[in-house]
Amino acid sequence: MTTVKYALLALWLACALGAGASRAAGASLYERLGGESGVGAIADSLIDRVAADPKLGASFKDAKLDRIKRLLAEQICDLAGGPCHYSGDSMRQVHAGHHITQADFYGMVATLRAILKERGVGVSATNELLRLLAPMKRDVVEPSAGARR
Repeated sequence: MTTVKYALLALWLACALGAGASRAAGASLYERLGGESGVGAIADSLIDRVAADPKLGASFKDAKLDRIKRLLAEQICDLAGGPCHYSGDSMRQVHAGHHITQADFYGMVATLRAILKERGVGVSATNELLRLLAPMKRDVVEPSAGARR
């Protein structure tokens, strides 16, 4: 892209995002997600929706959802620059044997995107969070799980 195209893209983004975007630019991702209450609400909503979904919820059967919500909120808080430290097990350990497919993983990502949009989290913060979570895919998805479903 030429410099002119970059400048036009930047101008368009500034107009599209409005004046609030410049104020939020200095805020941490944790703050842009709503701090402790926002991150907690995101984790609660995500686990509730995914657990209730007939296609995605199989991994949550007989699980302690309150514990999962707490650890997910802790993990998001930690990744997003908040004051938390994730104290749970590794993603590989947590998801081993759950037969999670790539489709399951992307279904959860789509659900997370919808929740973030509903909560008014901006596109930039959404993408930033997804970039932080994306490397976990290799530890969550079982390569051969798709053949079993």
